[in-house]
Amino acid sequence: MEQQPQNPYDRNRRIPAREKLESGEIDLTGSVQQPEALADVIFDAVTEAGGVGEKIPDWGARVIARELANRIPVPGTLHHYAVTGSVDHLGLARELAIHAQFGDVQTKELCDMLGLYLIKQPAGRPGYPADTTTAVEQGLQEHGAPFWAYLQLHPGEAPDDVVERFNDFHVGSFAGLDDVVDELTEIKPFMDAIKEAEERWGFEDFVTLDQERLERTVRATWDVIEFDGKFHVFMR
Repeated sequence: MEQQPQNPYDRNRRIPAREKLESGEIDLTGSVQQPEALADVIFDAVTEAGGVGEKIPDWGARVIARELANRIPVPGTLHHYAVTGSVDHLGLARELAIHAQFGDVQTKELCDMLGLYLIKQPAGRPGYPADTTTAVEQGLQEHGAPFWAYLQLHPGEAPDDVVERFNDFHVGSFAGLDDVVDELTEIKPFMDAIKEAEERWGFEDFVTLDQERLERTVRATWDVIEFDGKFHVFMR
């Protein structure tokens, strides 16, 4: 069959045929760079979910994973999930934690939404439910977001007794870091004593608390994971 010469004004003329996509088609393998298309689809998914992570549609979750996976040079668990839909809770929790830690505000929001979606998903390939529930799945079913935060502390495989360890190490989940300080330290009686001394000696409002140093002390004492708008605290 005679081939027509390429249009010199076709921007896609140098793209191999196997990598050309139809209009509106999304490549989940990462072979084709589609930053604008991915952003549009993610916006549609977030809008459809009303900003609620648990309600992200399946197609939206994998597109979010593709967008995040594109930001790191080495394919990992997010890449594998985007391509296959196969869920590895532990690996995904770890990679999302890294993105959330070093990304901007929007990146952290995407990580939280995808995490909340994945909490509700069974492990393994979609459509092929496992015969047994893993310890990680059990923990997610029983504890939800705090357990997902706990998974982010594991650099490798989760032990079989991961749920028991979670129960042993989970101190609590708090709305803000100030609540962590108030509940887990003796800062309140300390500040009351300072206020009393100030009033007695006529030095009201002379003493201020070093909040940054206090936060560093809290994080040095406990493992603190911020996820889904809360601070999840664990014993070291």
